Amino acid sequence: MLFALIGFLKPGVQIPQDVNIQTGEFVQQPFIDIHSFGPLCDENGRRAGMMMVFEIDDWAKAKAFVENSPYVQAGLYDHYNLYEYRNEGG
Repeated sequence: MLFALIGFLKPGVQIPQDVNIQTGEFVQQPFIDIHSFGPLCDENGRRAGMMMVFEIDDWAKAKAFVENSPYVQAGLYDHYNLYEYRNEGG
């Protein structure tokens, strides 16, 4: 199953360097296929959030994966949501 994590950063939050390093390691792990990830930027080009599309067996595993993400662990999101993603093109 494909899932999409969409998280919006707390206003004015600065992303610590150690979280950036942890995120690099997190997305390179060999167990979960990450199809796409990157920042969501506002009209001024400032980072407003993150989005990740990944493949995993079920909702429970997807939720556990998200809860262990460095951004969630560091409390950087104002809010985030997990969705099942159904690719219909591209």
